[in-house]
Amino acid sequence: MSDPHAELLPLREATYSFEVVRKGYHRDQVAEAIERLDADLRVTMADRDAAAARSSELAAQLSALHQEIEGLRRKAASAGAPTFENMGERISHMLRLAEEEAAEVRRKAAEEADAIRERITAEENASVQRQAQAGAEAERVVAEARHEAEQISTKAQARADELVTKAQERVAQLDTDSQARRTKIEEDFEIAQRARRSEAARLEDEREKASVQAAQQRTAEAAQKAAATVAAAEEEAAAIRRLRDELASRLHQVRSLLGRLPELGDATPGSGDGPAPAKTPPTTGSTASGTAQAGPTATAKPAEGTPPAQATKPAAAAPAQRTQPPTQATPVPAGTAAPAQPSVQRPSPAPSAGGPATAVQPAVRSVPTGSQPAQRGDADRS
Repeated sequence: MSDPHAELLPLREATYSFEVVRKGYHRDQVAEAIERLDADLRVTMADRDAAAARSSELAAQLSALHQEIEGLRRKAASAGAPTFENMGERISHMLRLAEEEAAEVRRKAAEEADAIRERITAEENASVQRQAQAGAEAERVVAEARHEAEQISTKAQARADELVTKAQERVAQLDTDSQARRTKIEEDFEIAQRARRSEAARLEDEREKASVQAAQQRTAEAAQKAAATVAAAEEEAAAIRRLRDELASRLHQVRSLLGRLPELGDATPGSGDGPAPAKTPPTTGSTASGTAQAGPTATAKPAEGTPPAQATKPAAAAPAQRTQPPTQATPVPAGTAAPAQPSVQRPSPAPSAGGPATAVQPAVRSVPTGSQPAQRGDADRS
């Protein structure tokens, strides 16, 4: 026997398909809510099925009672009313009592059957009402679940759209910020490059200025050294010129003295005293370069200007006088050192009766030779 109430509220499987998005409601929470609604719906449907089964059972019992009542009615209709005429009074009384008791039993059975019928009808009505209520409740729950699911889906979609919009706006903002930062970084890099180039140019200018200053300083130092060298050379040349003049003056004095020596020797031939010694000029120090130039002149010129030892003298003035060859000073080369004390000797007169002749030797100061060709050139030019 098929269940007549099985199709009143068919069980629907909870098949909800939600689009999976990156943002929105939590999927586990949504799934849990749907599962809870699905469980409530299943419980309601189970109650509906139980009520339908109870209604079917009561309907079967009612049908069985109806059949039993119909059988009893048929039996009662076929059996006639009992007569107690041919029976005794006591049996008649007992039969009447039994008939009354049977009538009472039939009345109670009819009442009970009516009560059962009413109860079954009430239960059927209640079952139908419960089924209707269960169906309405199920429909309501399903509608609410669908509505809530739609709301959840709508909210989730709206939230997803909102999040997508915000994400797109955020991406656009990030792109704008990134472009701005990129522009700022490029500007900062360009500024830094210009600053580095300016700094490099400044350092190059400073190095160039330092090089120019160093070159100028070296040039100034070289000029100062050159000026000092020139001043020292000029001072040395002046000293050489002074020494030359002094030597020339002394040579002139020596020449004069040597020229007068024979006259002085012949002036007092018979006197007991010897000739007076010649005055020796004072000697002074000089530079090395002065000697190199003045040395040959100081020694050579007296030799040229010195008269020989046998000057024109009266023969009677010095009969015993020996003649000596003239002595000439040897010129000293410019690059070698002069002898310590080159001297020019006059001829020694013969000893006389008055006493031995005194040799007059004028001292000529020896000057060490110099070693600078430039100073010798200055001395030659002066």
